[in-house]
Amino acid sequence: MLKKIRPRVPWGLPIAGVILLVLGLAAGPIIAERVPEEELARNVLLAALPFILVFLAIIIFYITLIWAVASVLNNEVPRRIYRIIERIIIAGIVLGVIGLFQPWSFFAYRYSFQVLLISTLLFILWSHIIPKGQHRMQHLMTTSITEFEQEAADGG
Repeated sequence: MLKKIRPRVPWGLPIAGVILLVLGLAAGPIIAERVPEEELARNVLLAALPFILVFLAIIIFYITLIWAVASVLNNEVPRRIYRIIERIIIAGIVLGVIGLFQPWSFFAYRYSFQVLLISTLLFILWSHIIPKGQHRMQHLMTTSITEFEQEAADGG
């Protein structure tokens, strides 16, 4: 029986995420202490630096989560179950959008953004999982220049 070979952990991603998170959390007080408020009002990028660093850290952690989940679930989820989960997630996106734009229920409006956000993040994660029995296309319409020139010369 063949052993399933899992890809190596990309340790650089979480390490970069931690570094960016620490820098972002430390930059706020340092900037507030050393830069006058008038300068921060004029220099929006400097004022936004802590937010940008923390936001990049969150994105890197999310990419790491996607990699981890995909490496565990790739070719493990049956196609039927995969499609059912995918449709549930899409239904959450649709319900979130409808809840944001409907004028009748404040309860639906209040929670629709959270439903939309969670469903969208889940859809992004789920789209990186390959169902059992399906393989990613290795080459998406690869054509060399020589093949293209040959086809053009043949009149095709």
